[in-house]
Formats: sequence, structure tokens, C-alpha cells
Amino acid sequence: MITLPPVALPKIDFNREFNFSDTDFERVRKLIYQNAGIALNPTKKDMVYGRLVRRIRELKLSGFTPYLNLVESSAGRGEFEQFVNALTTNLTFFFREEHHFPLLASHLKQSGRNEVNIWCAASSTGEEAYSIAITALEALSGTTRPAISILATDLDTSVLETARRGIYAADKIARLPAGMAAKYFDKLADGQYQAKPQLRNMISFQRLNLIDTSWGIHKTFDAIFCRNVMIYFDRDTQGRILKRFAPLLKADGLLFVGHSENFYFAADLFHLRGKTVYEHAAHAPSKTIRG
Repeated sequence: MITLPPVALPKIDFNREFNFSDTDFERVRKLIYQNAGIALNPTKKDMVYGRLVRRIRELKLSGFTPYLNLVESSAGRGEFEQFVNALTTNLTFFFREEHHFPLLASHLKQSGRNEVNIWCAASSTGEEAYSIAITALEALSGTTRPAISILATDLDTSVLETARRGIYAADKIARLPAGMAAKYFDKLADGQYQAKPQLRNMISFQRLNLIDTSWGIHKTFDAIFCRNVMIYFDRDTQGRILKRFAPLLKADGLLFVGHSENFYFAADLFHLRGKTVYEHAAHAPSKTIRG
């Protein structure tokens, strides 16, 4: 019996429709970091494949290399937006991290201003911005209610369109506090709910990239919500953004961040006021309030 020498066969991933090499993955990581500030963990290769393969199929391309060539080319400017949209995470729901909203309400009641400005800096599909709007209206009810303006921004243009429409499925509306659905949303014929005009007119939804050199913002805010987005940035990028937030907050303004975000390294800019809530270091009381 003749024994043939073993033959080295190419490694094939039978679970993948397209080859996605380490080189392709590094190109993705570089592109999303340079243009959106997102530092993709090396363990996210499978996630990236799953999100971008849809675009490759829709464009009828032969694989990741021609797709990334398109994204990097001047002809692919429109596709670059789709590339960023695909890689951004948009998990959100009404009154997420609910401990923030009573503190916001108390802060607004104490402000005594004729105008209230709030920035929701990672608005996703809009639930956070509408939660802020409801909180402000409930806190500032009465005949002397100040003008309330909410700037809601996000990098992802597709979620901003959803946010502007303000239409949500019944299971999402069910997360609202008792009585808020009927008060602030209209039930549509298809069983979905739409934010009432009073709510929608308070909010301006705009695209904004937090790592852009200019944000085009020329006013200060009573509060900035930037929750669960800075976790995707490295420390240097976080620091640069926090430095730009500081002058946009009023002296007594509050910065609300996500449950897994901690900016102890920026103690010269912000002090912890409560649970994942910060205030200007220069205006913070000597004793930190925990809550």
C-alpha cells in the first residue's frame, strides 16, 4: 500500500460567504477610528463581518476588498456614510438609566431661567431625546414655563430619520412611566405611536460627528447627555471631547454619561456629582454628592 504525503489544504471558513482577512479587518478599524473616533476592539471581527456583509450583498460586490476600496474612494462618499451607519451601535429605549431623569428635573426646577437648552449628544433613534423633553415639560409645568430647546445629534443618519418621525412600536412605548404615553404620544392606525407635535417641535435632530474639528455649536447648555458613546473612544479621544464639552456647559450645568463610563482622569474638568453625573470642577462643592 502506497502512503501519500499529507497535503496542506487552505483554511476555509465554511460559515462565511466572503473572505474577511485580518488585513481587511485592520482597514476597517483604521477607517472607523480616523473618521468616527471609534476604537474597535480586535475581538470585534465577527461583529464587523456581520454588519458589513449586508452592504456587500446589496451592492453586489465580490468581497470585502472591493467594498473597502469603494468606501475609501472619492466615488464612495455616499457609501462611507452607510459604512459608518453599519458600524455604530444604537441600543436605546425610553428613560434608559432612569436615575438620571429625576436629577435633571430637579436641576431644571432650580435653574430659574427663561430659556432652557439641553444637548443630547448621541440621540440614536430618539428615545433619549424624547425622554429628556418629557422630563423637562413635567418639571417646568405652569404658566411661566421657560422656552425649552433640545439639540439632538448623532453620527448615524439613518437613526436620525427615525428620530425625526418620532414613531415607535407599542412595546417601546410600554417603557414610558404611567400616564406618559397618552399625554405625549398619539396612537396611529397601525398600532404604533407618534410623539405629539408639542414634543417633536422642542427637538432639533442633526448629524454631528464628535471628533470633527468644528461642531458649529454657538450656545451653552443647562445639561449635556452623552451616554454610552464615549466607551467606543480611546482615552485621548475622550479627553479631547471632554475639553470641548466644558465651555459648552453653563457654570452650573450637568454632564450625564453612561453607566460604564468613568472620567476620573479628567478631574481638572469635571467632578462627579451623582451616579454617572458630572459638573464643572471649578464650580463643584467641596463634598461630592452621591446618588
